[in-house]
Amino acid sequence: MKKILLTGAAGFIGYHLSLLLLKKGYVVYGVDNLNNNYDKRIKEWRLSQLKKDNSFKFTKLDISSPGTIKKYFNRNFKSNDLYSIINLAARTGVRKSTIDPYSYYKSNVLGLLNLVQLSKEYKVKKFLHASTSSVYGESKESSFKVNANTNNPLSNYAASKKSSEILLYAYHKLHKQDISILRFFTVYGPAGRPDMSPFIFIQSSINSNPINLYGTGKQKRDFTYIDDVIAGIYKALKLKGFNTLNIGNNRPVSINSLIEKISELSGKQIKIIKKPSSPEDVPYTSANLSKTKKLINWYPKTKIDKGIAKTFNWHIENKEWLKKIKTY
Repeated sequence: MKKILLTGAAGFIGYHLSLLLLKKGYVVYGVDNLNNNYDKRIKEWRLSQLKKDNSFKFTKLDISSPGTIKKYFNRNFKSNDLYSIINLAARTGVRKSTIDPYSYYKSNVLGLLNLVQLSKEYKVKKFLHASTSSVYGESKESSFKVNANTNNPLSNYAASKKSSEILLYAYHKLHKQDISILRFFTVYGPAGRPDMSPFIFIQSSINSNPINLYGTGKQKRDFTYIDDVIAGIYKALKLKGFNTLNIGNNRPVSINSLIEKISELSGKQIKIIKKPSSPEDVPYTSANLSKTKKLINWYPKTKIDKGIAKTFNWHIENKEWLKKIKTY
């Protein structure tokens, strides 16, 4: 069975991708530093589900420590032994990156450097890296093409991700590694991140709590359902050379509309507390998927109404323990 190293395995996307890879017959070596960027209890829940499969091998590990990650590779892998590294480890969240920029560059750039250097040394066949729609900044395009200008990030988070993309391009040029960068657009779904709007709004609705709405609510996001995202990552494993792809929904939805959809599902009106908009937030995101369809024949299948309903139902099914999860 092929081995895959998956960093950020206890994260939202990492959890769902691990389930898919295990189902496909891979041995998944999952690592995560279990940081407190958001409530660790949901990360621990995800891990508890993954550890039920003996083909999931978990180690608590910080990829930004070069000595630690080197020892981990020495213990677990040999040259040509590891099929792929999928790097989902990252500090996330645009507002938090203004408060603590150092941790973002440490994880998102230095951590990546450690991984891609080891992938060269161990002759890893495929390297996949998670980037973000945030690199497009305040783009004026109706849908964001991968060759659009990404030189004007609005947050330290976006800047760190842009830096990681440039680093990977250099490694490909120097060492001819197969590297693919996937720019994700606002991923949501069951067992999601408690610092993102779908999770926060659903929990607030279920528990009759008010929500903080930053800005007018007219800003639009290209909400992309988790099952579509992991299907795209899996297909990207076949790519050769250097590639940058968008993984999004191409159907932007306003924050106000998202709140309305959740209110309809819960049968409750959500109380809104208006807050000033944040300078790190962009008004609009939308993924141009022409290159993605061409290279990996991928297109999202899940529309927002179906995806939000599935997510809402998961929150209802896990209502009691989710009450303990802190939202942001």
